[in-house]
Amino acid sequence: MNSAQFTIVTAIVGHLQAEPALSGGRIFRSRARPLAVDQASGLVVRIERSTSTLAQVIGGPTTWATLINVECYARATGAEPDAVADALLVEVFDRLALAPTLSGAAMSVEPLPGDTLSWEVDELDSKIACITAKFVVMHQTKGRTLT
Repeated sequence: MNSAQFTIVTAIVGHLQAEPALSGGRIFRSRARPLAVDQASGLVVRIERSTSTLAQVIGGPTTWATLINVECYARATGAEPDAVADALLVEVFDRLALAPTLSGAAMSVEPLPGDTLSWEVDELDSKIACITAKFVVMHQTKGRTLT
């Protein structure tokens, strides 16, 4: 059995892979190298941290605020990579807006207030842009467990 946090990442990946899959279906969880040389774009979903609030009643549910990063990668293929990554970012926000509870896996999915988005452009074998979006997923587990 996996933790509720693992389940949340799985649910987000599943929603982003729903037809029509974003980024041609190149959606990964916690991947070290997001793009192969022949890939134009990709998404990586990672957990950054998860904080808990214990129930006031012994045995009551624990409420979690899990911070999820969705990294939108794009390689230069004629257009500037940040333009392609930006379009992918818009698709991610639109897709997650359609699933505010991740089909019941969460209480809510909302952009992190404040430091929501960050941009990076790097040149390795070609120019690659990454826009990272941070989402707070509120969810509960049974008692003081992770499930």
